[in-house]
This record gives sequence, structure tokens and C-alpha cells, in this order.
Amino acid sequence: MSETPDERTTYGTESDRYPSASRRRVLQAAVAAGGVVGLSNLALAQDTETIELGGETSGWQGVAPEDIADETNPTLELEEGTTYEVTWENLDGAPHNFVIESEDGEELESTEIMSSQGETQTLEFEATSDMAVYFCDPHRPTMNGEISVSGGGGGAAQEEQQDGQQQGFFQAGTEIGVQMIAEGMTAPTDMAAADEEQTRYFVADQTGELWVVTDDGLQDEPFLDVGDRMVELGTFQGEYADPNQDYDERGLLGVELHPDFSENGRFFVHYSAPPNDETPDGWSHVEVVSEFQANDDMSQADPESEQVLMEFQKPQFNHDAGPMAFGPDGYLYIPMGDGGGANDDMEGHVDDWYDGNEGGNGQDVSENLLGSVLRIDVDSEGDDRPYGIPDDNPLVDSDDALPEYYAWGFRNPFGISFDSDDRLFVSDAGQDLFEEANIVEAGGNYGWNVKEGTHCFSTESPGQPPEDCPDSAPDESPYDGQELQDPIVEYPHVYGDQVVGITIIGGHVYEAGDIGELDGKYIFGDWTSDPARESPAGTLLAASEPDDGAGDTGAEANETAANETGNVSENATEDTQDEPIEGEDNESDGNATNETAGDEAMADAGAAGQDQVVPRDELWDMEELQVAGTEDGSFPYFVRQFGQDGDGNVYVLANQEGVPEGDTGAVMQIVPPDEGDSLSAPEGDAPEGQGGDGNETDENATEDTQDEPIEGEGNESAGNESAGDGNATDE
Repeated sequence: MSETPDERTTYGTESDRYPSASRRRVLQAAVAAGGVVGLSNLALAQDTETIELGGETSGWQGVAPEDIADETNPTLELEEGTTYEVTWENLDGAPHNFVIESEDGEELESTEIMSSQGETQTLEFEATSDMAVYFCDPHRPTMNGEISVSGGGGGAAQEEQQDGQQQGFFQAGTEIGVQMIAEGMTAPTDMAAADEEQTRYFVADQTGELWVVTDDGLQDEPFLDVGDRMVELGTFQGEYADPNQDYDERGLLGVELHPDFSENGRFFVHYSAPPNDETPDGWSHVEVVSEFQANDDMSQADPESEQVLMEFQKPQFNHDAGPMAFGPDGYLYIPMGDGGGANDDMEGHVDDWYDGNEGGNGQDVSENLLGSVLRIDVDSEGDDRPYGIPDDNPLVDSDDALPEYYAWGFRNPFGISFDSDDRLFVSDAGQDLFEEANIVEAGGNYGWNVKEGTHCFSTESPGQPPEDCPDSAPDESPYDGQELQDPIVEYPHVYGDQVVGITIIGGHVYEAGDIGELDGKYIFGDWTSDPARESPAGTLLAASEPDDGAGDTGAEANETAANETGNVSENATEDTQDEPIEGEDNESDGNATNETAGDEAMADAGAAGQDQVVPRDELWDMEELQVAGTEDGSFPYFVRQFGQDGDGNVYVLANQEGVPEGDTGAVMQIVPPDEGDSLSAPEGDAPEGQGGDGNETDENATEDTQDEPIEGEGNESAGNESAGDGNATDE
């Protein structure tokens, strides 16, 4: 049974998690081209002890004194009252700093974040008995070590805390099964279901193929192949990409069938094309939305039938969004990312109304169509465009805005769907700290880059949210004082010492009825929870709209839940195994949804943990789905996307590679636990391309989601804007 999280490793308030600059003590910072600054250059006082470290995402590397040399995250043995200087070198060019905390989580010493490879910092401090741990703030799960102070007991307290198990951020949720529908693809990115006599599923593969899946599995030949029209994956131009990286967010990213597809054979795809005559010098590529036509017997697409509807000039390779959706109004909704890079303030990211940040395309509605959800009429044409503009688009009558806009303020909206109540759900990949999903309405402004989720955002310090930022746009055309909308789902990249997630994926509202506990819940996921981005360790999640008053779990509720978790009897599972929870549907086989007393306390503590990190009054309740047929209920795949059929069933699109290579791509249906297949992690080493030599691994393993999936990959950190800094896979 998990113990209550130690307060030192959980963050009760925003100010605890992100200390203000006044609390930071930066005593010395110097750039050294040749390595760690030599001791002779430090002009040390005679009674000062020195410690030398190297800092990289995989951990702190001991250099000196000799007893810590070549150790990873070595224990620092200190004498109370002695003055120390810790000098460390940035080994990989990722954003790092050096922080010392007490047993109860109080920050005692800290340096500013630095992101240049070869740069060094020196922190001078006097050892005190309450020093317990040291770590790098952006990469705490992998860069942390103990401090043992003679006579102080800090190290012992840390060791005692590590003997316990920290409560996870998400509560353990409904048990499900996943049933394999098709496999053998590379990296499936979207799915559409045709309403015909025999249901066919059309699955987009990142490498350019549009596959058809029937009851007999994957067809031998693709329905359409646009690979020869796409940019060559793995080759890059322009800033913000390492030409040697394997990771890529571009490709065939979306497919959507016309509402009358079974009669007219029309369908639409979204793919990444090479630069064209309209592409500015030095920019990356062009995102294309095109219409194609199926042949007469609907067995293949006509590759010569392409009609290009929209082109988006992209300055950077990432933040390309992906899936599209037809709404109940018959119009096509097209999400598009902010242009790529990081912070929405690089080349190709225009100035907006907010002077507090540089950039960006997310708030602009006049210069380009990036950072948005667009709405067009594919059944009509305009005077100068191959599509029509709906008369009720929110900015259609403005002289200061582009008429295609439906909503804006997005970073990388990689997931769009409607439910049976006509609500529009859009997930938006965050940058350094938070992931989010929104219910989108016409004319809504969803905050980026003024905010990241519910939190203020700063382009100068993306890892440290400022205390204040505007909550509305200017009271002038075309914004007219619109309020910035908060998401319905938000979760952090890091909770205590645990990686919660990297990039949000999905999703759809489950409406099939086969799993009663999921009906009406928003099903989504996260690409992987592996901080090194090497292992396929996706997370399947569900969010439910809280009842009146739910979500308002204050400090008292947090404390109660934590106490319950710590006091559950080891025999609670046996005593309550078959006792239903009031109000729950308990018909599932094997008591999959019958929580034990211990499980109830665990769930309560998980909800309390969510309340500690993000405000809960308006956010939906979240749970981590438990996958039957796996060793521990986890999902041994990278989550790539979700799909849905006409009956409300939800499908998971996944693979076991971190890059668009191989044939591990699969489509799986979410089913009751007793109907699912057994799943296993790949044998041997973790897939290549998401780790290794420092040029392929996300240097920002926790809060900077540099190496994210194609989907939302958009999690970059300030200071990692050049291709040569080792963040080649930064989304």
C-alpha cells in the first residue's frame, strides 16, 4: 500500500513549485569553453571545500572530490558549518540548474537555469543540518541526489522517505481491455470510419499511406499513398532541427471522410509537403489540406483527383497538428499549430497584442492562420478560394481578421472530436509544464502564449510561470475584450519526483455502452511516461465532468485523503473485494470496477494530488485506465492518436517505436476487460531514436518535452531554439 507523499516531494502551492527570483541565490556563473572551471581560477577562501559535477539529463555526474568521481547522482557528504562551492558544467546543452532543498521541501539554495553546453556555474553556501537533497529543477526525476550532513540527519531523512512509495498524480481508474484490430503499420496518426454496409476504417500512417482496415484486418495495398508528395521524413531545413535527428512530427497527419462519403466518395487528408515557391527562405515546409476522390467501386482512391484546399507555410518542423473533424453543421474543422519551435516567438511568429511576451501566432488573427481551429465549407467555393466561409464564423464580418477562424490561442492542437451533444473537444500540447484539453466554442480564445493551461506563461522564463498576466484580450477590434478560456483538463509534466506525462493525445467521448463506467467520459492519453523518451510507456486516461461542487477539494480534503491512504489496513483488499461502491455499475467481469477500501483511499489521494498542482474548481476529474492483459495494468505502447466509429467505440492508435520507422503500428479497440488481448513490451533494448547520444534524446526530460511524439510534441524549453544544442527532437 502506498504511503502518503512526503511534503518535500510534492508541491502544495504554485509558489512552492516555482520560487520567485528573490528566493534564488546566484553567486557565480561563468562560461568555460574547455570544461569545468579549474580550482585555481576560483580564488577560493582557505576554509572553503569544493565539489565538481557535470550536469546532463540522465543525471548529475560526479567529478571531484575523488570519492564521488564517475558516480551518477552521488551522495554529497557535508560537514555542518563548513562553506562549500559546488561548480558544475552543463554537459548536454539542455536547461539545468542546481537546487538544494530541506527534508520538508523548503528551497535553501538555487541557481538560475542555464542552457548552453560547456557553460558552468558555481554556488557557494554554508552546510546546515536541514539540507537533505539536491536536484535540477527541470529534470528532477533523473537529476537528483542525497545530501548527508554530519550531525544534521538530512541524508537519513531522505533515505527514509525513499523507502516509501510516492502517490501518483492520477487516481487508479476503470479496468479496460484492448482488442487488436489491425497491426503492421509504422506510426498511425488518425482514423476515420466509413458508414457503409461493411464498416471500413481508414487509418493514416505517418509515412504517407492511407490504409483500409476491415474485419479481415489490414488490406495488402494502401487505399492512397501520398508519400511522393510529402517532405522527406528525417531530413530538415531551417532553424530548430538537428539535420541528423530521427524524430519527426511531419508526415500524413489526418484523414476525414465527407459526411456523404458512401455516396460521393469524397475524403480529405492533411499532410506535410516540401517548401514551394511561396515558402520564405529558411522556413521548414508546407502543411497541406487536400480533397481526394474514391474510384467508382470505392476500392481505391484516385491519386490524380487531388484538389488542394489550404496551404500553411511552416517556419519550423514541429507543431503541425493533425486530425480534422466534420461538425454536426456539415463544416470541416481544421486545427493548426502555432508554427513550431518554442515559446511562439521565433522566426515566422508575428507580434500580437500582449507586450509581456514576444510573439506570437497563437494570439494573432490577422496575419496568418496558425495557432487555431479553422472552419470552412467544402461544399461551396469563394471568389478567391476553393472553399466557402460559413456566414456565422466569428470573425467573418471583421476588417481586422481572417474569416476562416473559428477559435484561436492554441499551441499544437493535436486532437479534435465532437460528441453526441455537439460539444467540440480539442487537446492542446503544452510546452514545459502543463498539458491541456478544451471544450471549444466559436470565437473562443484559449490563451497561448499568454497562458499555458490555467497558468501564466513567460517567453523569458517558460519554466517559471509569472504571478500575473491578462485574463482577457484588448477591448478593441477584432478581440473586443474576449476572456481567455481555461481548459477542462490539465495535468503537469512532473508531480513530486514522478514524470506524469509528456504530450497529451486525443481524444473522444466514449458512447458505446459496453463499458458502463466509461460512458460519457472523455478518453485521451499521453504519449509516454518514460522520462528518457526511450520506452513505449503510454498512458490511457479518462476525464469526467464533475458533479455540482465536485472538484472543490481544498486543503482539508487533501489532508483527509492523505491520512486515509497512510492508514489503510493491509487486509482491506480481502475484506472488501466483492463489495460494490454505492452508485457504481458493478456488472463488469472479475470485479474490475469494484474498488477496495485501499483503492478508494488511493483514488482519493490521487484526486488530492491533482488539486495540489492545478486548480480543481472548473477542471474535470481524471483517472488512469487500467489495461487488463498486461503485467501491471500499464500500456506498453507509445500512444499516437485515438479514433471513434459510428457506434461510439473508441480506438487507440499506437506503436512501439519513438520515430516513424518499423512495423509495430497498431489499431486497438477499447473493450471490456475480459474481451481484451494480452499485450507485452518489446523485447530487448528500448527503441532507438528517442535516446542515446544526446543529439536524439530530449535534453529536457521532464518539464521540457523536447522529444515528444508527433502528436503534440510541442514541448520545448527556452534556450533550446537552435538545431545544434542537442534538442533535435524537441517538439
